[in-house]
Amino acid sequence: MKQIIIVLILSIILFSGTTIQAQTKNFSFFGSYNRSFGFLTGKVSSDLQYPYYDQVTKLTTGNVNQFEAGAYYNSFGLGIIYNTYGVAATTSYENADVNGDSYLENGVLSDDLKLRYTGLELLYKHALFNSGFNACWKIALGMQSYMLDKNTQISGTYPYDYTREISGNIFTSLLGMEINYQVWKMISVGAETSLIPGNYKELTVDGSDATAEDNVSRLNA
Repeated sequence: MKQIIIVLILSIILFSGTTIQAQTKNFSFFGSYNRSFGFLTGKVSSDLQYPYYDQVTKLTTGNVNQFEAGAYYNSFGLGIIYNTYGVAATTSYENADVNGDSYLENGVLSDDLKLRYTGLELLYKHALFNSGFNACWKIALGMQSYMLDKNTQISGTYPYDYTREISGNIFTSLLGMEINYQVWKMISVGAETSLIPGNYKELTVDGSDATAEDNVSRLNA
């Protein structure tokens, strides 16, 4: 009887240890870095006159940096994502009235746009054809900050140089899909496409009560 009890106890201990080990193997941790291009999907208004139309058009393509870290349980993952979009543009103009004083002048427009998104993401990955490739779908919710530094230089009858800072935050989402190929035990390479809506209704101008609007919804590739 004692031998049976001892065998049962040892079996339970061994079974428990095997189960814990199997559960541990179901977890995997990940970290990634993504360098890509971003494209603002909002249409540039045809109401914008020269040189503003040219300047805004230059801001619609920028550089994206993205960092991710988290863990998977089997095929489902939870992580943190940090995505930035940055672009600077300069446009020289001639014979244009940029400040509405009815004088045609020359000068330079300079803009520096920065978008920073931080969110909590859910992921689902699926192996493709047992070939080392896998597809991953992700959805994230978080905050995106908006910062636009504008500088306008005017030369001519009434020379002038002024700057404006436009800023704001919005709660938005990220939807993405990526394909990776595992080249080694802990290293994989791949490509990703994601979309981040960003329609701002009340941006702050120079920290005052003045507000502005901008649609910087973007596609990252």
